Amino acid sequence: MSRSTETAKNVVVGSGLTALAGATTGATVAVLRNAPVKQWTVSTGLNCGVFGATFFLVRETFITYQRQKNSQFGLKDSQTRDFDDLFSSAMAGATTGGLLSAAYRGPKSVLSGVVMFGALCTGIQAVFTAGNNWRQESILKSGKLDGPTFQLTMKQNNMEEEKKKEGFSLLKHINLPSWFPIHQLSEDEYNELLDTKLQTLEAELAELEKKLNEKK
Repeated sequence: MSRSTETAKNVVVGSGLTALAGATTGATVAVLRNAPVKQWTVSTGLNCGVFGATFFLVRETFITYQRQKNSQFGLKDSQTRDFDDLFSSAMAGATTGGLLSAAYRGPKSVLSGVVMFGALCTGIQAVFTAGNNWRQESILKSGKLDGPTFQLTMKQNNMEEEKKKEGFSLLKHINLPSWFPIHQLSEDEYNELLDTKLQTLEAELAELEKKLNEKK
């Protein structure tokens, strides 16, 4: 998948999920407050959709710019992914918060919007990054990557699980983006896991060589 296609997909899916979450929250609050459900659902969904579209568009722009610089320094995207995601989310949150605060509440609220949404998006991204790192470490510690037939085994297991399932599975028909916490392991993520394991082995080897040199 090309970077432009991935960017468009992330923006569309992210905006849709944000709007859906906003609409659901608006409907729930309306029921609890005995307010007009339709009005709250539509208005909250639209507001969250606008925020999501702006946020993900700015975020993907920052990520694309940062990854373009990786090749200049001989770095892989997997090596800078955590920092790129955190920095891009922080900047996107601050930018979006400032713009929407100015649009909805006036210029005086720009600074508060920048600080509040920047901190909020940074915190959420930090949680996602920590969860993704924990997931990768769990896969690495499980030893599943040690065998050369890992990809084939993974595909076979997925096929067997699909055969065991009965009825309609919604996730089967939704190709969720890589930043979503629940998704199937893609080929890029598999390669990233291999890179991570290689870096770990290289660090351990360097440490062993250092200890051997000290003993000499």
